[in-house]
Amino acid sequence: MKGDMGERDFLQDYRALVDRIDEEIRKTAELHGDRLRCAPGCSQCCAISSVLPLEAAMLRQAIGGLDEQLRKMLRLQAEADVSCPLLVDRLCLVYQARPLICRTHGLPIAYVDYERQAIEVSACPLNFSEQYEFDRQELFFIDPFNGELVRLNEEYCAALGIDSATRVPMRDLPS
Repeated sequence: MKGDMGERDFLQDYRALVDRIDEEIRKTAELHGDRLRCAPGCSQCCAISSVLPLEAAMLRQAIGGLDEQLRKMLRLQAEADVSCPLLVDRLCLVYQARPLICRTHGLPIAYVDYERQAIEVSACPLNFSEQYEFDRQELFFIDPFNGELVRLNEEYCAALGIDSATRVPMRDLPS
């Protein structure tokens, strides 16, 4: 990643962001204990259609680290109409490199609606009923992380001459 973009290693910056997010995810998950039923093989939430260019670069790097047979399987998956071409037998083949949205699935995600001056919560119905009342400390506030991801993606895109509004289709990643 260095060289044509100068000294900055955007993937390393992204990994540092992911490390901070993963730590907050761990803390939130500990608060909910047994309520979180997410486990390997649960792919109900795995229906992402596109990612930011910076996330695509991370995913392509992870895909490149797979053996040729798995990469071929992913290319076939991408040609099929599947919810996510990176899933094989309901498992993510690049789990360690999964995007931010995939990392937070299952948790009670809080979004601040500044217009309505309210907190919106999105939570997996397998983990929480619609009637579940969350305390503020039980929520994963995603807005600051999304803001940092957007900023980092904009810098990455500017360095490469890419429109930062670009989204990379998941089906294009395994090619």
